[in-house]
Amino acid sequence: MTETAAVATADAPFLRACRGETGLGTPVWLMRQAGRILPPYRQLREQTGSIATLFGNAELAAQVTLMPVEMLGVDAAILFTDLVTPLAPMGCPFEYRPGPVFTRPVRSRLEVLELRPLEPEAHLPFVLEAIRLVRRALPASVPLIGYAGSPFTLATWAVEGRGGKEWSALRTLYYQDPGTAQLLVDRLTDATIAFLRAQIAAGAQAVQVFDTSVGVLSPADFRRLALPCLQRVFAALEGLGVPRLYFPLAGAHLMPLLPHVGADVFSLDWRIDLGDAYAALPGHPLQGNLDPWALLAPPSVLAAEALKVLRAAAGRPHVFNLGHGVLPETPLDQVRRLIDIVHEYRGPASAGGDGGHERE
Repeated sequence: MTETAAVATADAPFLRACRGETGLGTPVWLMRQAGRILPPYRQLREQTGSIATLFGNAELAAQVTLMPVEMLGVDAAILFTDLVTPLAPMGCPFEYRPGPVFTRPVRSRLEVLELRPLEPEAHLPFVLEAIRLVRRALPASVPLIGYAGSPFTLATWAVEGRGGKEWSALRTLYYQDPGTAQLLVDRLTDATIAFLRAQIAAGAQAVQVFDTSVGVLSPADFRRLALPCLQRVFAALEGLGVPRLYFPLAGAHLMPLLPHVGADVFSLDWRIDLGDAYAALPGHPLQGNLDPWALLAPPSVLAAEALKVLRAAAGRPHVFNLGHGVLPETPLDQVRRLIDIVHEYRGPASAGGDGGHERE
């Protein structure tokens, strides 16, 4: 990248918002924007026959990552990979049916001890190459977000063996053998750190930790099982020059503990009032938090709901996003309409002012 391009990237709206700057308009990207609703992605899925092929091929993964930038005009790209990708080389193989189903769920202390340390350069070179390909292709105004599942969320998948809502297998293990559950989360913390650091070294300009299972934890269990590992992850990424985002799905009840996580930016779902979140997380930019189902509403309703979010964040550092991923049945025109609404919004956050003030 040329020096001019590097400077332009630093001034990208998404990165400026993550640094706490305001008065610049609101950047927008959407979780699960890389695919699902885009016709070229669906065609690629049909041609390849398996989503595993898309995840495992650097050129194809890069192509999918770039699609929403080219087709929707979003302000950030997010790497097209799977949350559970690091688990397979650690000794937890899975196949897609259609979601990940693990051949051997981890249920005992011996199985935890047998897990291999993750070596991203050796085990996941296709992910890192996809990052390099995307960075070469992206315009300087659009940064690339890398990501990983949180140690706790990865543990829920490894123990359950497939997707779930209650994550009963890990919660049973935690109560029957808390030492083994803690050992598993600790092992996955090492893997998460290694994976994210490798993504940053390959060119990711921000990283988001997805904690999509954390909503099942009580505040006390979050404090014991999840929080120390999150603190270790974010501390290991400090000083690498990239914003660190944390997304605790269904985690409104954990709000008092979030300031202790160590993230720079918090991505919130629709269950959390943005005004309350800014009060609970002083000095932190926020991301979110439109209900994904609002995109299925009539255009006038979608506009009203989007404006509620924009006005709630007005004058404060904010990245517009959904409270979770884009639903597969979402009309493409609605997504385009939403992005236009955000880009055209001119509220207190983008009208005059001193051009922005840094987060303390």
